[in-house]
Amino acid sequence: MTRNGRTTPRPYHPESAEEPVLLLIAEDQRLRDDIALIAAVVGARLEICRRWSQVQSATAEAAVAVLCSAQTVPRTAVLAERCLLVGHDAESVWQAAAEAPGLRPVPLPTGEKWLTEHLSTKVLDRSQGRVLAVAGASGGVGATTFAYLCAAELASRGQSPLMVDSAGGPGSGVADLARTARREGRLSGGALDWQELTSVEGDLSATQLREAVPVWEGIGLLTGSAAAPRADSRLRAAVVAGRRAYDVVVIDSGQQTEALTSLGEQVDDMLVIVRASRRGVDAAQELISAVPQRRAWVAVNGAAAPGWSAADVRAELDVPVVADLPLQRWLARSDEIHDAYNVLRSRRGADLVSGILQRVGLADA
Repeated sequence: MTRNGRTTPRPYHPESAEEPVLLLIAEDQRLRDDIALIAAVVGARLEICRRWSQVQSATAEAAVAVLCSAQTVPRTAVLAERCLLVGHDAESVWQAAAEAPGLRPVPLPTGEKWLTEHLSTKVLDRSQGRVLAVAGASGGVGATTFAYLCAAELASRGQSPLMVDSAGGPGSGVADLARTARREGRLSGGALDWQELTSVEGDLSATQLREAVPVWEGIGLLTGSAAAPRADSRLRAAVVAGRRAYDVVVIDSGQQTEALTSLGEQVDDMLVIVRASRRGVDAAQELISAVPQRRAWVAVNGAAAPGWSAADVRAELDVPVVADLPLQRWLARSDEIHDAYNVLRSRRGADLVSGILQRVGLADA
């Protein structure tokens, strides 16, 4: 249990984590062996059945891909549309595909490279977590605290969140949180920060990242001091590995358009915290334009400028407003952000953050 009595996030065990599954229906031992090798290459567990009557519906539904042989062609069009028809006898493969519309023929070994790449993409898509970037249209609007509360709420629901502090700088709330928690002996995990990460060359593995970052209250924390600025290439490497190791990566990007641009397609959703004002809207538009292909949402926080409202913000930006908060001082604090955890203990605060996660599609990430 966490300190507020809510559910403890599930621990991470690479050997027992849910693996992507490939399902093969075939009797041919040579074919089984070849597909087993491909499954190992793409990082999936292979389930093999000799005939369709042995296939459990739950297994078929959960599989990232279903493969069959020319001798085990499915009997229904619905199943055929999901199947890849594989085999070493090209003539038999093409003939079976012609007799069962919907099947995608993949003769081996000529189609082995395509099959490996296709299955690798399927496995990667299944295993990736979501990435939410939280940005502030201006300083002091509460982006860091908002990002932290989203991560804390996800952790309380049993999800595994990683909070990435890409903003940093003097007075970084996330860096102060990690520093204080470590000093008080309340931080578990490793000690990876931006300074150490800059010395790591190449890509990061999901397991390497998961085991190296410090953990507080079920939230992985990747941060650093102002004396050790992070490179955008390292930020991208951390996010790529993070979405493989965690259910959700929450990025506190502050007002940094460069960081958002460097992440590009790695960002799934962006939440911009903004004050209802001309200056706030213009700054928010610049942030949203940094990742134009991503889904964007806005939370309006603070006293509105004369003549402005949340409706005006929505109309100007053409972006959904997921929260309209008059003046929430707890959202504008940049120090002691863990004190904001108390917000989740109240019904109103928990409903607020839960509602935002629901709107951006992360309630059941």
